Amino acid sequence: MSIIYLNLFYEVIHTQSGDDMGRVATPLSDRKIKLAKPKDKVYRLSDGNGLVLEIKPNGSKIWRVRYIFEKKAKMYTIGDYPTISLAEARYITTQVRNKILRGIDPVKERQEVELKKSIESKKKFETIAREFFDLKSKEWAKTYYSKQIRKAEIYIFPFIGFKNIDRITKSDIVDVVKNVKFIQTPSTKNTNKNETSRRVFNLIKQIYQFALHNDYTEIDIPNRIDINKIVPKTKIQNRIKAITDEKEIKNIYEIITHDFEGYHIIGNALKFLALTALRPGNVRNVQWKWIDMENRVITFPAEAMKSKKEFRLPLTDTLAEIIENMRDLTYHRSEYVFCSPVHIGRMMSENTLNVAHKRLGIINHNAHGWRSSFSTICYEHQKEHGMSAEVIEAQLHHQIGSSVTRAYMRSDFLEERRNLLEWWESFLEDEI
Repeated sequence: MSIIYLNLFYEVIHTQSGDDMGRVATPLSDRKIKLAKPKDKVYRLSDGNGLVLEIKPNGSKIWRVRYIFEKKAKMYTIGDYPTISLAEARYITTQVRNKILRGIDPVKERQEVELKKSIESKKKFETIAREFFDLKSKEWAKTYYSKQIRKAEIYIFPFIGFKNIDRITKSDIVDVVKNVKFIQTPSTKNTNKNETSRRVFNLIKQIYQFALHNDYTEIDIPNRIDINKIVPKTKIQNRIKAITDEKEIKNIYEIITHDFEGYHIIGNALKFLALTALRPGNVRNVQWKWIDMENRVITFPAEAMKSKKEFRLPLTDTLAEIIENMRDLTYHRSEYVFCSPVHIGRMMSENTLNVAHKRLGIINHNAHGWRSSFSTICYEHQKEHGMSAEVIEAQLHHQIGSSVTRAYMRSDFLEERRNLLEWWESFLEDEI
């Protein structure tokens, strides 16, 4: 071993280039290092034992170890100076030399360690989940997509996100689901968390299915768990409160228009919602850049819609007037027409329109309920307004007919829907 060491040492101290070839280097000092100035080209100062300080034209100084392994000259990078001091660089150089003596190539070893870390990182549950979310961002509505990511960040990632998916156990997932009820958020602190627990579990199942189909794992742990043995079943409730009685819906419309009369963000949003039967999320998301007042139309891009298909909303005179009312309130302050009245510039919060109904004393009808009211009453009065089912469904932005029918259908019934919305407005404003 002593002969090998002497030969190796001889090779190391004689690998300097140019005028230094064959000479034993004078050890460096901190003073000498600090005084070393950059030149037009990269140059090196040698400390001996293969340790060199590489000085670049930009002034950066990098510690490297030069060595010969299996008759090939190689370079091992330690790091930059002064982050790594002269003493630390010498200590690391000694470790590198010892590895070489044991037949280990330090550069190759580092590459193998980095590769292993890279593989481990790619198999981390959070890394896989984020890839899953990237895929789903092309399918899910923006609001739903944001909800799912937030759910993962609150309930899942802190507990198993850092783990290799193959090392996650059944008990790990059960613990995640059980812990949901102990995590309080502003939107869930006063609610029963059983439904949230089930949704968290379903999200984990979806991520595992993605991982299975992309060869990140071969073990479907969630498939071995019966959620009903962990979380009680939630009683199914109809969340969409909607009134379809003609007298009652007219009363509600009158309350909305009377109590929020004038220039008021929430009031205008409620009236716009009632007159268009849009999904509440689409009303909250209406942006000024989508509005074409000359042609009286708002064009929602595909990514803003639940179906991921572009939607054109025809504007009646009243809807156009609402937009003009909002111009003085939000046009120069927000990209959103109906932005948050509390935080101007931000999108209106998800619960604002529902809370507004409650504050007006409207209990059996909520923001989404306007769609059911519109659909039911429009169908019941088809003979009166003369519009087909296709026109009604188009305004609700529902799929119409079979896939074959949709393939040949090129019209979105824009003008017919404008007439339908005018009829709907007249219906709501007729005396009871």
